[in-house]
Amino acid sequence: MKYISSNKVRMHDTDMAGILYFARQYRFAHDSWEDLMAEEGLTFTDLMQKKPFITVIVHSEADYMVSLRSGDRVEVKTWVDHIGSTSFSITYEIYNVGSDSGDVFDTPVLSGRCKTVHVCVGKDSREKISIPDELMGILTKYQA
Repeated sequence: MKYISSNKVRMHDTDMAGILYFARQYRFAHDSWEDLMAEEGLTFTDLMQKKPFITVIVHSEADYMVSLRSGDRVEVKTWVDHIGSTSFSITYEIYNVGSDSGDVFDTPVLSGRCKTVHVCVGKDSREKISIPDELMGILTKYQA
C-alpha cells in the first residue's frame, strides 16, 4: 500500500529564480514519512521521548525531474521498498497536482523521486538493533 500526503511549495523552498531548490525535495519526503508515522500512531515525539529506539537515515538519494514553483501543490506517494533485519528503505514520489491559482492537472506530473535508508538503533546504546515489532507492523503495511 502507498501512503499519499499533500503539501505545497512555499517561497522558502525556492531559489532566486523561484524554482524549487533541489534539496528541498527532502522536506516533502520527510514530511510525508512523519505524517505516515503519526497516522499509524507512532509520532516523532514518541520516538524521541518515549521509545527505546530511534531510526537514523544512513543514505539518501534524489532525482529532480520537473521544476516546481512557489504555490504548486504536491502529492507525495510514499512506500517501503525494502525491509531488512535492522534497516529499511523508503521511496517517495513527488507529483505536481496543481497550483494556488486554481490550476489542477488532469494527470499529476512526476516532479521528483527520493529514497532514504534508515537503520534502527537503541536510543541509549546507539548500536544497531532489530526493527522493533511496532515499527515492523507499520513498515509491512506500506511495503510495495
